Amino acid sequence: MAVSALIIGCGYLGARLAPRLIERRPTVYGTTRGGRVAELAALGVRPLIVSVTQPVTFAALRPAIEAESLDVYYLVPPGRMGASPSPRQVVIGGVAHLVKQLRHANVRRAVLASSSAVYGQTDGRRIDADTPPEPAGDRARLLLEGERLWLNAGEPYHVIRFAGLYGPQRVIGLRAVADGSPIVGNPDALLNLIHVDDAVDLLLAVMDSPSPARIELGCDGRPVARRDYYTHLAQRMGLPAPAIVNHADAAARFGLSAQRLARTSSKSLDNILTCRRTGWRPRHTDYRAALDTLIQRPAPG
Repeated sequence: MAVSALIIGCGYLGARLAPRLIERRPTVYGTTRGGRVAELAALGVRPLIVSVTQPVTFAALRPAIEAESLDVYYLVPPGRMGASPSPRQVVIGGVAHLVKQLRHANVRRAVLASSSAVYGQTDGRRIDADTPPEPAGDRARLLLEGERLWLNAGEPYHVIRFAGLYGPQRVIGLRAVADGSPIVGNPDALLNLIHVDDAVDLLLAVMDSPSPARIELGCDGRPVARRDYYTHLAQRMGLPAPAIVNHADAAARFGLSAQRLARTSSKSLDNILTCRRTGWRPRHTDYRAALDTLIQRPAPG
């Protein structure tokens, strides 16, 4: 049976997934709100003009829905709280609209990209794919609600919770360090990362593995203290290490909530269960080496 692929959301992650899918699927469909039709077509993707917050546009999915068999990747970022369309429209509305459409398709497997933000733990404890989430904010609770809506669609539906995604043209904290912004709050809180190439590999592994769990965890397995990460980033950019501002001073200087800063997420994400179940192994496990290939060190003088 010929299996086609459908990417909902051909943004940073989806545009890097597409070429890999084209190597292995006879037809790859990708959605765009209209601005990237030529770019997707140049990649070999069949563009479909769809906005996940506009149900009427889902009629454009018909060619994919009618495929003999279909792999689905939902890679739409939720956006920022207070933005328009709202994260609720994107996450809940988008998932609900798509799941409704996919009832008419022969879905082999469907994978939703979520976030490790649903683990709101602050004490640095070890977290794996089977750890119950403890969402600490509205955005995290919204993501968890979207995951449940997706998983309730049936056994072929899976979720990957990704750590902080970085790679070419996307380095976490780059602008903040360039602007001289301080580290606000606990400098020893742990960051968890995953290179975009490893995220693509995991999407493919979960899609093709004989027995992935309903929820898997995408991270490099090497959590790093915020202080260490931002200090190395600054050094690579030829800049001084960022200053550190504690909770009380940050609240006074920037009008932030001291209580919220005290709840800064800090957890140690462990990918061992996901690696075991899917056969996936991240290739970029040293953030320093990865950053060194992404940021050109300034010339001396």
